Amino acid sequence: MIPVAITGVGVITPLGDNLSALGEALLAGRSAVARLLEPEGAMGALLPNFEATRYANVRGMRIYSRATRLGICAARLALNDAGLDGKSGTGTATGTIDGKDLGLVTSFSFAHMETLIEYDRGLVTQGVQQTNPALMPLGIPSAPAAVAAIAFSAQAFSITLSDGGAGGLDALGLATRLLAQGRARACVVVSAAAHSPELALSAWRSGQLSRQPDFTVFDRGSRGTALGEAGVALVLEPVDVARQRGARCKGVLHAQASRFAMKPQERAHALAKAARAAVAASGMSIADVALVSSGANGVPEVDRVEAQALLELLGERAAHTPVIAVKAALGETLEAAGLLHSLVALRALASKQAPPVAGLQTPMLPGLDYAIHARDLRAGPALVTCTSSTGACSALLLSADDS
Repeated sequence: MIPVAITGVGVITPLGDNLSALGEALLAGRSAVARLLEPEGAMGALLPNFEATRYANVRGMRIYSRATRLGICAARLALNDAGLDGKSGTGTATGTIDGKDLGLVTSFSFAHMETLIEYDRGLVTQGVQQTNPALMPLGIPSAPAAVAAIAFSAQAFSITLSDGGAGGLDALGLATRLLAQGRARACVVVSAAAHSPELALSAWRSGQLSRQPDFTVFDRGSRGTALGEAGVALVLEPVDVARQRGARCKGVLHAQASRFAMKPQERAHALAKAARAAVAASGMSIADVALVSSGANGVPEVDRVEAQALLELLGERAAHTPVIAVKAALGETLEAAGLLHSLVALRALASKQAPPVAGLQTPMLPGLDYAIHARDLRAGPALVTCTSSTGACSALLLSADDS
């Protein structure tokens, strides 16, 4: 992989709709996790009063699912931030880049589910003649990416990855490789997670959701996760292309690697292997890593995998490398998590301060340098890790500048 510049970011979360506000909220130890009305007793982190038209004016937005709207809005913010903020939805060039040179990679597993459920419910309760036929094509898994690509005239490619919690980091890795192949001059990588009553009920019945008012991650008292909402997007360009057009580089993606573990007991080792491969591909060493942005989410098995993988990977550096966990404050954002964790890591590197892991008091596995309180950071790259419930393990190395 060649280093790729991050030239635009877009983020919408319950703690802020820009990276500066989000970073300040996390540094202050704020958490958006609260008790949900449904399922009763479960915990979640939901967006208050989200209105898509505040961020993007795209034809057809009204009929799109909430996650699709969040993704489109985040992509709009990211393109604006990158200076590629031309008219959308018209099939014309986007800003200073022609649509034929703009690609789109998305990480979506559940974004279409709301529409699919609405369509199926209509067929069952109202019949074929009364069901809105426009919902049918929007109910397929690739539909969110397709409508986003149309909205922003991304004609170089439109690709959807669907591998759960590891999908965001895998999407960043794929976009980087496509740019290295010359498939596009710029690429928008976008994902979003939105509250779904059906998904929440399923997670609740399977015992995955926390029932505790004091939600924790990495803690001995952690008993489950909290579902969160977020829309996240990054605009990526080859470093030389970004410099040539005078774009401000907000960070650099150095390398990404993935591994897969069929058995749950093998996931910690697989995640450590993915992280080791990403660090090696970057030409750096474990000792260079200044921060780890972990995918721990409050489910004891997931937190244990993350902690064991980092202990194996970091070795003697484990007690000297700060570890943060964004999901402690924003909940489990599923396929959007990798992008969100990357942006929080980027903000931490730029500010040289690691945000605390909200609510963490007694780590379940000792030996790691958990950021129980806000911490100063030394110079160096950040490692971002994520896993999925199916066994996908992904790791990414990024830095805050292109020097």
